[in-house]
Amino acid sequence: GPLDILFDAQGYMYLSDTGNKRIVKFDPEGRMVAAIGMMGDGPGQFQEPVGLASSPDGMLYVADTWNQRIQVFDRDLRYVREWSVLAWDGMSVVNKPYLAADSAGNVYASDPEGYRILKFDAQGKLLAAWGQYGSDLASMNLPTGLAFDQQGRLLVADAENQRLLVFEVN
Repeated sequence: GPLDILFDAQGYMYLSDTGNKRIVKFDPEGRMVAAIGMMGDGPGQFQEPVGLASSPDGMLYVADTWNQRIQVFDRDLRYVREWSVLAWDGMSVVNKPYLAADSAGNVYASDPEGYRILKFDAQGKLLAAWGQYGSDLASMNLPTGLAFDQQGRLLVADAENQRLLVFEVN
């Protein structure tokens, strides 16, 4: 059950191996070079790791969904810190949060069953939250995937509304 992949500036690929409760790192030639994780709630342990993001300083952020937290690792998958996320309550098959980091190091998380996006600073302080259930331009229905475009706009896959939303976030 891999659910997300991320490439860093050096060409390494990180994979959220959700079914095996771990994060796996591959070198640019496709060889596995590191892995961290097992079922649990301690540092470096996971319950449904899904979304991945990398900040400009190379930190790796992991949405540890059912532990309701974001864990932070360095490039070598060494645990750095974590913070709680007041979201991701459900264990349904559609409650899969994804992450993105902007050029300033802020981390954005989708809250699919909360119909919103959360913005944190690099230390985990909640800076903003927006969205509600619905289909107008201020609303979402199962926001999942997140990415930044070349102009620094946040793109949100609004799954149940079958659309892509674009937000100016700076």
